[in-house]
Amino acid sequence: MQLGKINLNLLSALYYLLQEQSVTRAAEKMHLSQSAMSKHLAKLREVFGDPLLVRVQGQLQATPKGIELKAQVAPLLDSVENLLHQQAFEPSLCQRTFTIATSDYVSEHLLPKVLGGIYQQAPQLNIELCNWDHTTNRLLHSGEVDLGMTLPPRDSTELHATTLGTDHLVCLMHQQHPYLSIAQPSMSDYCRYPHAIITTGADKNSHIDRHLSQQGLQRQIQFRASSYPATVQILSETRFILTLPAKIAKQLLKQRPLAMVALPFEVSPFDYSLIWHHRNHHDPAHTWFRQQIHQAMT
Repeated sequence: MQLGKINLNLLSALYYLLQEQSVTRAAEKMHLSQSAMSKHLAKLREVFGDPLLVRVQGQLQATPKGIELKAQVAPLLDSVENLLHQQAFEPSLCQRTFTIATSDYVSEHLLPKVLGGIYQQAPQLNIELCNWDHTTNRLLHSGEVDLGMTLPPRDSTELHATTLGTDHLVCLMHQQHPYLSIAQPSMSDYCRYPHAIITTGADKNSHIDRHLSQQGLQRQIQFRASSYPATVQILSETRFILTLPAKIAKQLLKQRPLAMVALPFEVSPFDYSLIWHHRNHHDPAHTWFRQQIHQAMT
């Protein structure tokens, strides 16, 4: 038998014909005319190469083939029904593993409270946190990372993003840094002192360096780290300048005796977003998970 010879209407007709063993009653169940059901029966007989129902003492009875099919068609239709009408996602039963890529600052200071609320609703959920770096975009496409939290993607037809907030860049440095004694620091002053940069998260440095390059200037980057805590510790011990998002800088000021100042040149604010691949866009569990994060962080 070929699948092209049968459809869901014929399978439903087969079910009701074998269940009712009556063309009239089967037609009533499917809200069809008796002649339409008779045509369905004729087609089914052709498809299965068997009468399926035969008249015995004035009543229709299933043939051995019909009896065999009757035991199979009901669970088949149930499976189709479940396929077409998926049960609503139930967080308390979810055992999925979600991998989130972001900076160590977000992982340490922002996500714990958010994820705590999620775990209350989905106690069997598994969550893995990793740093966003130059490989993460590829991992989102391959499915090894489920969500990213960083700058929105550029020119991607396969990634979706929803904005979590807006921020701007500032400078963070030691409270005794000589840069702070300059009344109106210039771009040259900004470049005169050594810099530290954070290498995780989306690239927030290249557009700064391009802007400086257009003015014939270049930063001297002497320290690179993937960790905010390590970099903040370095700032406490050196005269480096760290350029970073203002919201992160304000939180770090609570931990160390540092100073935050504006950049000596204008840079446009930027959005930071929750990012996922199109393959997960309609997945019920993934949709619920990212909605919980978005609601908690906006």
